[in-house]
Amino acid sequence: MLKYELEQRLDDYVEFTRHLQGLKNLKYGLGEAKFHMDGTAFRAPWCNAQTDGPALRARAILAYTQHVIKQANGDTTRAHELFALVRTDLDYVTKVWMHPGNCDIWEESRGMHYYTLLAQKTALEEGARMARTLDVNNGVAHGYERAAQEISHKLPEFWDVDHGYIVATLNKTGGIQTKNSNLDAQVLLAALHHGTPKLLTSRAVAATVNRLVHVFDRLYVVNHVQRTKIDGQWVDVAAAVGRYPEDVYDGDGSRGGNPWSLLTSSVAEYHYRLAVHMGNGPLAQYLVQVGDTYMARVARHTDADHTMREQWDKSSGYGRGAVHLTWSYAAHTSASRWRHLAIAILD
Repeated sequence: MLKYELEQRLDDYVEFTRHLQGLKNLKYGLGEAKFHMDGTAFRAPWCNAQTDGPALRARAILAYTQHVIKQANGDTTRAHELFALVRTDLDYVTKVWMHPGNCDIWEESRGMHYYTLLAQKTALEEGARMARTLDVNNGVAHGYERAAQEISHKLPEFWDVDHGYIVATLNKTGGIQTKNSNLDAQVLLAALHHGTPKLLTSRAVAATVNRLVHVFDRLYVVNHVQRTKIDGQWVDVAAAVGRYPEDVYDGDGSRGGNPWSLLTSSVAEYHYRLAVHMGNGPLAQYLVQVGDTYMARVARHTDADHTMREQWDKSSGYGRGAVHLTWSYAAHTSASRWRHLAIAILD
């Protein structure tokens, strides 16, 4: 029953994607970032275009296509229908990935963004593999592979030798002007969501995560508390992590940035995934223990009824911003899944 319900939801997502791709007179085309819940165009001002969107859409439908192929007993009719939607988005990506001035995932900065490029690269690589699986015109796979390779050549430019971390944005053309450090947790999200194991376990990502944690540990008053009680036992808690040091968005205004639930869960996931990569041993065990301190931080600031909010007030620790933000739950669930995998290896 659950499998059927999940497939129904994915089919709904596919049809909604088909609808959005067919909308006419959109100023930013497939890079349009926001729509009304009924699928009509959002015409008010917004940070557009966001060209990670088509790549994310493509990756989601490609994953579903893999499932469809496994269930189809050799009939690829449905898979070809799904791949037609993927091609619409990926053909767009090949044309726009190099354009500066697109918006980042926080919808605040314009330029070329690490998260966006890594999402696009991964989607193109996966699209090329699917094109070969379905025996689509060979030029399609070659075109996607060529664009992915070009992006691969661009990504090393995001390493800032002077600061010793991966920066979030290059060639800034607009948006907020106060983000001087260019240190941003979206780099970690990029590695988690779209990176290879080689990238995720790289020294560059480790240096970036370490700098983020160090900065936020000192920035937020809530991080002065280093232990909390969970199920009647005192446990250590790690630093609560925010978006970037210069952040001013507080959930409903601009009075100063706060730590975010999804980002703190993501740092936990990072440590669990490192543990899985390391395999059974003392280092993996240590990494799981570190990950647990970030999960404990999330538990400390999550409401008693398990309601998750977008942010926690940097001084009081109480929830702020969007209530029941899907991304908060998804990040915590993903971290929990990787913890389960790590524990299974250690047992």
